[in-house]
Amino acid sequence: MKAQEKYRSDSWLETERLTKGAVQEDPRSRSLALGDPTAAAGAQGETDPAENILEQNLKIQFYISSGSTSPSSHSADEADPVKIVDSAHLPVHTPTIKKKEYQSSILFPTKSKSHRFFLTSFTAPTKCHQCTALMVGLIRQGCVCDACGFSCHTTCVEKAPRACPVPSQQKKGTLCLDPREGMGTAYEGHVWIPKKAGVKKGWQRALAIVCDFKLFLYNMNEEKDSKPNVVVSQVIDMRDGAFSVSSVWPSDFIPVRRKEMSRMFKVTASQLAVPGSRCSVPILADSERDKCEWVGVLSGLHKMLRKSHSRDRSVYVLQEAYDSSLPLIRTARTAAIIDHKRIALGNEEGLFVVHITIDEIIRVGVMKKVRQIELIRCGQLVAVISGRSRHVQLFPMSALDGRKADTHKLEETKGCQTMTSGTVCQGAHVCLCVARKSRVFCYELFQGKDISHRKLKELQTPARVQWMAVLSEQLCVGFQSGFLRYPLKREGVPYRMLHSQDPTLSFIAHQPEDALCAVEISSTEYLLCFSSIGIYTDSRGLRSRPAELLWPAPPTCCRYNAPYLSVYSENAVDIFDVNSMEWIQTVPLKKVRPLNREGSLNVLPLETIRLIYFKNKMTSLDGDELVFPETSDNHQKQMVRHLHSKRRYSFRAPSRVGHKDHSRTLCYVM
Repeated sequence: MKAQEKYRSDSWLETERLTKGAVQEDPRSRSLALGDPTAAAGAQGETDPAENILEQNLKIQFYISSGSTSPSSHSADEADPVKIVDSAHLPVHTPTIKKKEYQSSILFPTKSKSHRFFLTSFTAPTKCHQCTALMVGLIRQGCVCDACGFSCHTTCVEKAPRACPVPSQQKKGTLCLDPREGMGTAYEGHVWIPKKAGVKKGWQRALAIVCDFKLFLYNMNEEKDSKPNVVVSQVIDMRDGAFSVSSVWPSDFIPVRRKEMSRMFKVTASQLAVPGSRCSVPILADSERDKCEWVGVLSGLHKMLRKSHSRDRSVYVLQEAYDSSLPLIRTARTAAIIDHKRIALGNEEGLFVVHITIDEIIRVGVMKKVRQIELIRCGQLVAVISGRSRHVQLFPMSALDGRKADTHKLEETKGCQTMTSGTVCQGAHVCLCVARKSRVFCYELFQGKDISHRKLKELQTPARVQWMAVLSEQLCVGFQSGFLRYPLKREGVPYRMLHSQDPTLSFIAHQPEDALCAVEISSTEYLLCFSSIGIYTDSRGLRSRPAELLWPAPPTCCRYNAPYLSVYSENAVDIFDVNSMEWIQTVPLKKVRPLNREGSLNVLPLETIRLIYFKNKMTSLDGDELVFPETSDNHQKQMVRHLHSKRRYSFRAPSRVGHKDHSRTLCYVM
């Protein structure tokens, strides 16, 4: 017990020391520094890693050079501008460099020289030597000097000490935190986290890093010398209002062995499970002493964060949009928000309108297997992809009120995969674009007594269409490793959104990258999102910003609700501000899936499947998209059909015996 108390006290002293400024690492502290090019290590018999890097430079993507030869570090105002010069076509997975090795092996000239930075793709979690923060991303995370191994973010290149190699008095430790900015790595170590199937199935080895007031968890193989992958398994933000860390007690009812209890602690946050509730992640340390240190450091950092009154940058608050016991939610494939009080849900059984404030449900038409819903508000039309043959059908928006209406099928759209709508000629004409494999059919729609259409054009894309949207009266189409913009109303050649003559973008063409979405930042700038990276280009297709958006984990899809981009992955939804390029929030929900184009309605496949709404905290009360009723998990509620209408239902508990009931219960089989 005395040893534990002493160790906890040491942790608290370390935490208190963090509050006094930018804190350097205690040389006695435990640091794994996996993937850190200047991490201490090593065997003397290994080959010189700097020589390996020089050999790799023939395949490197970019060469970033600085004109200054000053041996001292100086501010960005004094720095010479950094030039980015094109080099070869393939990115490099640079091996890590160990500080002791290259200091003992490389003979540097006595006269200081400037760094030669190369943009690099790391294969393990790597920290920036300038700010000590993690270089998060799947590829092209940062730069490495080929002479001394100094690595940093591309945004930290100008701030880096200009002398190569960096003088020892200017070097930062691997653990260094700036509490005012919230930047840097405060602590790291090995832990064990529950396997995907839960604690009952055992523990998964992980690398835990506390960086930028976030807890990053990287899965590892159980082999002794294995390194973690660059893919972030889980991120828990300490700015979460419900964040806490504590030891695990028998009263927590976590199914673990008794001997493991003393080595366990739990991290609690509000957005790990059902909205409005809290959930804890159990973590197993290697020893009781390590557990005490983790609890002390995380608690101390959280206390420091609260004292500093750090701004909460999160945008979305999660709310349950409707009762999870509604059977329609279980097989929902798509959705759309009609107005403040109504949601359209499409599933295997058809299209339904849910009035969330009065618990009334209307079935629209007789269609089955609804895959996508497109509300064309300017034309007062609704388009759906439905049926086994995946045809597009059109009907007036009045049908969403329960009125009878004829549907209009577009016959040549059979087998289509996606569609989008928009206007041309300053809103005078409504168009619908439907993609079938690598062909796109563009129609002009007319709403009169009957719905009619006219084909504007038929387009052939270079590859299968993966994403589409109408942006500024042009059709933007995404396919593997590319995007094109097609004029809709007039004839003309398409515009390449990735210019073939821009050498800084050539890496996209040399490796298959799925197109996730494109965002129109302004009339002259676009954000192109691919499966491993996001790139900013101008209207000519040339790079408009040197920095790139880097994903913490492989994305499954993207959704945009200006100005925020939601990037979905297996274990979380990461939110980016597309203007400032800041990673502002992580929603750690596993396997959550968006139902609408904006990403505001989502399905969360827990034991009880739930319909989740991402509410924007910045929106005023009058501007909220939905009015939220009180929800419950009352499994006695059923869809009860109205007596005088086959298409109207009430969602409620059946009436008690002896009470008059002018409706009948429908056995709704999903």
